[in-house]
Amino acid sequence: MEASFAEFIERYPSEVYMKGQTILLKEYTPKSVYVIESGIARAYMITPGGAEHLVAIHLRGDDIPAGYSLGLRDTALYFYEAYTKCVVRAVPRAAFIRFLRSDPDALFRRQTRVETLLITTFSHIHALEQPRASDKIAFALLYMADNIGVRLRPHTTRLQLSMTQQEMADTLGLTRETIGVELRKLEVKQIISYSRKNYILYMERLRSYLDERS
Repeated sequence: MEASFAEFIERYPSEVYMKGQTILLKEYTPKSVYVIESGIARAYMITPGGAEHLVAIHLRGDDIPAGYSLGLRDTALYFYEAYTKCVVRAVPRAAFIRFLRSDPDALFRRQTRVETLLITTFSHIHALEQPRASDKIAFALLYMADNIGVRLRPHTTRLQLSMTQQEMADTLGLTRETIGVELRKLEVKQIISYSRKNYILYMERLRSYLDERS
């Protein structure tokens, strides 16, 4: 987040959401643009059967709900929840638009982030379309790593990812038991290693595996 944007949103009230707390309900009409000052949020939908499906991961500097900030929508299309502890700033939509028009660097940063979200969302859709559970999980790991993976040290291809098997099951619409079985298969292939909710992803091996499956 560039300094000018950080200084801009600091003028407006903040609210703290703990992991798992709802930020916005579907069809809710917000009074302001919600800008994530710190933390990670997720957008998700609930199927008619009651299952949660992940739609997108939102990071520091992102504005939610999708489409609201520029007046494309007046209500939230999805549910929004804190994936980690989040600090969110409530910025009036008119002020948000004025700022973007006045600061080309901030506008370019936002455009870059929107393009990144679009690319990773296509990747997530591709994961959901895979007929085999093993491929769904491998593509989902790549999607999550690209969004919230933490590099263990500079210039390494190993990333750490923290999420539970239940969270992964909710993301993909699979059972937790299926997730456990397929993760063990990936571990045997030395593509990942994991303990409880912490995964180490060997990214070169993961990408090679997915290239072979494509």
